[in-house]
Amino acid sequence: MKAILWAVPGLSDMIERKHWLAVVRLGMLVFVIYQLKGQAAYFAGLVLMALIAMASFSRTRENLYLRNLKNELGASLSIDQTQNLLIASIHHHPWWRRAPANWPWLELVAFVFLLRFLADSTQFELGEIVRGWPMTREFVIGFLSPDWSLLESAVFVYARQTLEVGLLGTLIGFVLAVPLSFICARNLASAHPLGRCLYGVTRLMMVVIRAMPTFLLGLIFVVLVGLGPFPGVLAISVFSLGVMVKLFSETIESVDMGPLEAIESCGGNWVNGVYFGILPQVKRNILAQLLYCAEINIHSATVLGLIGAEGIGLPIHEYLSAFAFSSASVFILVTIAMTVVIDCISGYLRNRILS
Repeated sequence: MKAILWAVPGLSDMIERKHWLAVVRLGMLVFVIYQLKGQAAYFAGLVLMALIAMASFSRTRENLYLRNLKNELGASLSIDQTQNLLIASIHHHPWWRRAPANWPWLELVAFVFLLRFLADSTQFELGEIVRGWPMTREFVIGFLSPDWSLLESAVFVYARQTLEVGLLGTLIGFVLAVPLSFICARNLASAHPLGRCLYGVTRLMMVVIRAMPTFLLGLIFVVLVGLGPFPGVLAISVFSLGVMVKLFSETIESVDMGPLEAIESCGGNWVNGVYFGILPQVKRNILAQLLYCAEINIHSATVLGLIGAEGIGLPIHEYLSAFAFSSASVFILVTIAMTVVIDCISGYLRNRILS
C-alpha cells in the first residue's frame, strides 16, 4: 500500500507534509490524465503514466532514504555532507534505472500537454506562415526599398511627437508618483487608523491603475477627449503613475530606518524624517527607475498612434493597411533607430547614476 502511495504524484508529497507541492502535482496529474483521455495512442499514454509513477516512487524513496540517513547521524549536517548523502541515495539504485527514474516526468509531460493545449486554443499553426509567404515577400521587398522622401516628416513630425508624448506623460506621472510612493510604503505607513486607511486606499487605487494597460487607457481617453496627442499623454501619465508608485514604494521599503528614527527621536516630524533620512537613500534608485519608465513610455507612445493618439504609430498603421510597404518602411526604420538610441542613452545614464 505504501509503495502505491509513493507512486502517485501528490500523495507522496502529502506523506512528506509538503501540502502546497502536493496540490500542484495533483493538479498537473489531473491535467495530464484529462489530456490523455482523448488520445488514440493508449500505449503511449500507459508508458507515460508508468514513467510518472516510477519517477514519483523513486523520488519519494530517495527522500525517505536521505531523511533516515540524517536521523541516524543525528546532528545537523553541512551542505557538503548533505550533497554526499544525496549522491549516495541516487547511487543506491541500479545503474540501468538511475537516469529515467530521476527525471521529472510529470512536469515534462504536463509542460508538453500545456503547450499543445494553448496552441490548439490560440489556433497556432506554422502552416499559415508558409501560406502567407507571397505577402511576406512583398513586405520584405518594400521594406528594403524605403521611400526616403518621407524621412523628413517621419523624423521631425511623427518621431518628435512620439518623444514629446512619452516624455511629458512620464514627467507628469513622476510628479504625481513621488509623494504617493511615500504614502504607499509599508514601513512609513502611520499606525493611526486614518493613516492605515489612507495607505490601503492608495495601494488599491494603484493596483486598479496598473490593471489597465496603456493601450486600453488610450482608447478610454480618446473617447473622453477626442483624437490627437493629448489622450496619449493622459494614458501614459496614468499608467506611469501606477508603475512608478509600485517601483518607488518598494525601493523605499528596503531602506535603513535608522536615520528616520534618529531624526524623530531628536524632535523632527515625519516630513523631516522622510526628507533628510529616507530621500537621500533612495534618490539614485528613483532616478534610475524614472529613466527606465521613460524608455518604456516612449515605446508605448509609438503604439498609441494605432488608436488615433498621434505619434509615429499612426502613419505606420495607415501605410501598412494600404499595403504601401515602401512608405511604411521609412517610419519603421525611424522607430527602430529611435528605440535603439533611447535604449543606449537610458542604459548609460542609469549606470552613471547607480555608480
